[in-house]
Amino acid sequence: MKKSILFLIALFAVTSIFNACKKSDDTKANDADIATSEDLATNEDFSEEIDFAADVAIEERGGGNPCPVVTLAQPWGTWPNTITIDYGTDGCAGPNGDHLLKGKIIIQQSAEMFTAGAVRSKTFDNFFVDDVQVQGAKSWTNNGQDASGNWSYTKIATDMKLLYPDGTSTTWNHTHTSTLIQGGATPTHWDNVWSTTGNTTGVNRNGVAVSSTILEPLIKKATCRWISEGLVEFTRGDKTATLDFGNGTCDRFGTLTTANGDVFTILLRR
Repeated sequence: MKKSILFLIALFAVTSIFNACKKSDDTKANDADIATSEDLATNEDFSEEIDFAADVAIEERGGGNPCPVVTLAQPWGTWPNTITIDYGTDGCAGPNGDHLLKGKIIIQQSAEMFTAGAVRSKTFDNFFVDDVQVQGAKSWTNNGQDASGNWSYTKIATDMKLLYPDGTSTTWNHTHTSTLIQGGATPTHWDNVWSTTGNTTGVNRNGVAVSSTILEPLIKKATCRWISEGLVEFTRGDKTATLDFGNGTCDRFGTLTTANGDVFTILLRR
């Protein structure tokens, strides 16, 4: 009798473990969600990296280094102004040191960016991050300070496109509200922390239309290579999944919960 009870207990434990680890049989749908989540994370990452690279280049005016070359159409402090950030055809490392930037970011700016109503628009001239070409346009509009005294910006991406060496591409448009929750009181951008909400529509690398909504703000620290917090819900066809960027730890892991309810750890772009 005792052996029978022990056997049943062991069988129950094994069955419970199996059920906890069991995944949906719909592997194709899970693979599609994994690929889509990686594309979305990369799009967000490129947006953040380009914005930060431009901030640092403008702040340092090239910093006396041969790359990038920062050219202003008018003396600094004269507005409106055109600012060209030229990384050259050979390129040089971006501010985080992990990626090679090549080509030009061209900026039209109406006023100093800590000015309510100021607009900064970016376009790209043969611009690459490593071997991925970036096209499209991005703009910031300063909304003024919120109730906590933090600067808020509307950030719009228009016809943004990433062209990969294998011939695939992603495209997206977004309207985001980004709030500078830390670092707004200092001249350097290296202590900045951004909190971002909003919506995105686009097409993934498999040519499938995707839309997404930030359910919990995306947190990007200047001192961290990756987005370290935030929850995004995305819809692919009639399937909805979520991507969790983490709890604030600076690492490249995200958690995907697929439309099937399965959970996977994904690696964010290096």
